[in-house]
Amino acid sequence: MTRRHPRRQAPRQVRRPALAYLLDKFSHADLRTWQRMADALEQYNVRLFYHLEGLRQVHHTELIRALSSCKPTVVELHEWARIVDYQYTLAPLSAAGSVVKGGRFNIGSDLDPAQFVPFPALYLAANYETAYAERFGGPTAADRGAFTGQQYALRRPGSFSAVRLSGEAHQIFDLRRARVLERFVDIVRRFPMPDDLKHLAKELGKRPPWLITKSSQLRKGLLAADWRAWPVQYGIPANPQVFGRLLLEAGFEGVVYPSTRGNDLCLALFPTALAASDTHVELVDQAPNGVIARLDSDTWSQLV
Repeated sequence: MTRRHPRRQAPRQVRRPALAYLLDKFSHADLRTWQRMADALEQYNVRLFYHLEGLRQVHHTELIRALSSCKPTVVELHEWARIVDYQYTLAPLSAAGSVVKGGRFNIGSDLDPAQFVPFPALYLAANYETAYAERFGGPTAADRGAFTGQQYALRRPGSFSAVRLSGEAHQIFDLRRARVLERFVDIVRRFPMPDDLKHLAKELGKRPPWLITKSSQLRKGLLAADWRAWPVQYGIPANPQVFGRLLLEAGFEGVVYPSTRGNDLCLALFPTALAASDTHVELVDQAPNGVIARLDSDTWSQLV
């Protein structure tokens, strides 16, 4: 009689639990608290804006007079640069896009047009690298492990066009130095701040609302990198957008300022101010047929 050996069974696979990482932990009560805080923060910022906007209207004549007293500068454009999305390649001097979505020194229709009247601006840079950095938020080339501006912006290499520009811009407000803002600051520093806004700030754990007292503070605010926070989060203009509106009302045709992302200057031109102006900007290179290659007093209305 033969002995049967027991069949060998394959070893049982021990299933290991999948690794899990706790990214965050919060409750429904936390969500409700955060929502209340977000609503209170929005209420605070909106109320602060309309308080200051009301005071700007009361002192409008003084503010415009203070800006008008600043000596305008002339900016010579020698192979400056502008970058546009590829679909707008045949309209490189058009400022229409700035009305769809406002820029640093102009208000667009992304805000409520019934409350904030949109006006266009044409944005230029002194060189290609600065125009690229302003457009995409990063450099044209990056070291290993870093990102280029296009990668930051999730853009493909062929998704935009760049043009070279020459010309001469007159009646330009020069924001390269803070001292041009001194008379303007002398007015706004005297604006009163109501107690209810101070109390609301305290409830939110914020520092009390304060007013600009130095021209260097105002210049820093106008060139802040995070200027889009107010338009995006609260639907109200940012400080540089309000300032751009006042410059336009004071008779300036644009503003020259140092780039916050590149290594040179930027220029925001107000096309609606060029009806009787000597300002002109034109393409350096030959343009395709039908393209408006020059912005001046004759063509501005076709480019907004």
